Amino acid sequence: MVKADKFLLVCQKCKAACCKTGGPNFTEKEMKKIINAGYKNYFFKIKDNIYKLKSKRERCPYLKKDNSCEIHKIKPILCLCHPVFPNFAKKKKGYIIIKCPMAKILSKKEIERCKKEANKVSRKLLDVAIDWKKI
Repeated sequence: MVKADKFLLVCQKCKAACCKTGGPNFTEKEMKKIINAGYKNYFFKIKDNIYKLKSKRERCPYLKKDNSCEIHKIKPILCLCHPVFPNFAKKKKGYIIIKCPMAKILSKKEIERCKKEANKVSRKLLDVAIDWKKI
């Protein structure tokens, strides 16, 4: 997990482009954690245990005007591993490092932490949004 204060300027400089692509999928546990913490419910169910965000123009509703994350302390696993993304295209689980300004400033140790978070992502969480045959 990457500290918000250390990298906030990077996200603000790119205007949090990743948070303006519809937002990640959430597990039911992640969704309940956010709602129970007092944040507004923007979720809708798309499959058993998988939730998506209702958003305007594909913008994450938890993205603040200053391009910081309102739910940073309890954000979902797909945000925690960013810019490392799990890749299930082959039989063996791998990783893709997304082209993101953050990837350029992360240390090897921080990339490894992101990979550990990406290891926790289930294929089911991603399958509703990705056609692995196209990757």
